[in-house]
Amino acid sequence: MPFCPKCGKKVSEKAIFCYYCGESLPPNEPFQELPITPAEPSSKKEQAQETIIKGARYLFDLYWTTALALIDAAGLKSTLELIDPYIKFHSAATVQVMKEKFKFRANDPFSMAVWAQYGAAFNGVRIKNFQLFDQGFTADLSYCPSQKLSRDFCYLTEFNTNHMVQAMDNNYEYCYTKMLARGDPYCQIMNKKKSCMIWGEVTKKSVEVPFPKMSDEELEYWQSANYSQQWIYMTNALVDFAGKEKAAEMLRPYMKALGKSTAIDLFKELGLKDRDTKIITLIIDHCNSGTNQKGEYLTRSPERVEKEITQCIFSSASQDICANALEARENGICEAINPECEFCLTKRMCKGDKTCHWVIKKKSAPL
Repeated sequence: MPFCPKCGKKVSEKAIFCYYCGESLPPNEPFQELPITPAEPSSKKEQAQETIIKGARYLFDLYWTTALALIDAAGLKSTLELIDPYIKFHSAATVQVMKEKFKFRANDPFSMAVWAQYGAAFNGVRIKNFQLFDQGFTADLSYCPSQKLSRDFCYLTEFNTNHMVQAMDNNYEYCYTKMLARGDPYCQIMNKKKSCMIWGEVTKKSVEVPFPKMSDEELEYWQSANYSQQWIYMTNALVDFAGKEKAAEMLRPYMKALGKSTAIDLFKELGLKDRDTKIITLIIDHCNSGTNQKGEYLTRSPERVEKEITQCIFSSASQDICANALEARENGICEAINPECEFCLTKRMCKGDKTCHWVIKKKSAPL
């Protein structure tokens, strides 16, 4: 049943509740499946492009970790309600910038598919096997940074993307028709006109929708800008739910756990051996590679590292969340690499200071 019985809004095929009014939904009759070819492994070129998102990946980690904290505290339904105004603003602003920058208008299924490739690129996603029909298209996700996360996060992504699609053209809507988180072998998306009902056979054709042509630096810039804004609006929603002090308290253990897991992975990936403050700094710099930070080291030795930051993508973020969340993550990194060390943030641009200043030192050493 593609409509909510309470508010009448169209819902996705396997939705368990209505995103608009929260009504629980009865089991749905399945949509007519559109036969497609399962996604193939990424080409060598695509694999090379995937490595570009390394810096943006750590921004994505901040976003989904904050989302997880909010969903755990408020539930998925309330989380969607809390982030709704922020997503609408973010979607409208992003679409406006894209229209001005890339000079295209999405007003038919193929141009919507082209737009989907740009949106996917800016989120570190890869889309393949586009199948067009007269009022929309389906496509497979061959790579997604959230593919190993929970089912709730997949619904959150679907909710976010639907807002973006409607900001581009309010006549269209977006949903997952297959989802790894539901047990399907791969994820498939559908972008179609709201008036389109997929019940019977549809005439469709395979089309090639090329990946956007842009430099590695430009792609990294767009991904970093996108994920940083998503993290900022998710932190704002968390503050709306719990207040600044409580939100920071709630987020701290999640960020510390993120720092630990990230440090362990990077220690192995980078083939590191030493466990002094310089190695901790190397890992922290790696995690901040997508934040467009500029600054200089004031001290850099195995016992103590000090750095002053003059530019950062989070300089306008909520001061309590930015300071507590990032400080907790960096201390998680310290704990995983050398529990005798700690990270201290002594100046914060988000608090009004001209620069950010941090120190990594032994816990027994003076600040």
